[in-house]
Amino acid sequence: MKLKDLTINTNLRAKHLGERQKPICGVILHDTAGSGTHNDTKYLANPSDGRTVSVDFTVERDGSIWQLNPNLREHATFHAGRNTKFKEFRNRDVTLRTLGIEIVQKANLSLTPTYTETQITAVARLCAALCGEFNLQSADLTTHAAVITDGSRTDPRKFDFDTFWLEFRRAIGQGEVAEAAHDMTKISEAETPTEIVYSVKKGDTLSKIGKKFGVTIKALKERNQLASDLIIIGQSLIIPR
Repeated sequence: MKLKDLTINTNLRAKHLGERQKPICGVILHDTAGSGTHNDTKYLANPSDGRTVSVDFTVERDGSIWQLNPNLREHATFHAGRNTKFKEFRNRDVTLRTLGIEIVQKANLSLTPTYTETQITAVARLCAALCGEFNLQSADLTTHAAVITDGSRTDPRKFDFDTFWLEFRRAIGQGEVAEAAHDMTKISEAETPTEIVYSVKKGDTLSKIGKKFGVTIKALKERNQLASDLIIIGQSLIIPR
């Protein structure tokens, strides 16, 4: 999947943009914790309270995708720079090296459903397209909660990663793996009898998962095409047996 395959709104441009000057090495998911409406997108394009925040994309509840950064390779947005660590980068370098996606959500999480299926699918398809555009792997997708170093962020809050990874795998053409990950059961004999799919849980590392299933970190990374040891809650991993 490519960005050109998606319907992306470009009618709004972020007021606050920096010079990227660094190759993109990841995508960070956030939730807006705002009104849960299009006003969140408009705010991130031009904050009315004097803040210099911005983001590359927003995804609204109707599944609409808004690109606020007109040139992803040349410009960086200010979405996650403070008290952050991603791979070997910290703080400002995290912003310069990553793309930010804000998933529109209300501050008190009172919306029903919390995230719509259309919205989750749009986030997954956008992530798949960005991976294709910038030669990223699933391990290069992360969350604000995962990169924050002071524990002050938990977003995207209550996001349905089961559905997200299902749709992401479908979007990159791994339909059989997607179905297996969705069921969270052993793959049938007719498909790949030597493998199972495991959903990453809180506190998991590749080392812990490897010990649990008796496989090496190298084998896990090779089978799942992971460029680093970074994994996030809800991520689906194929366990070679």
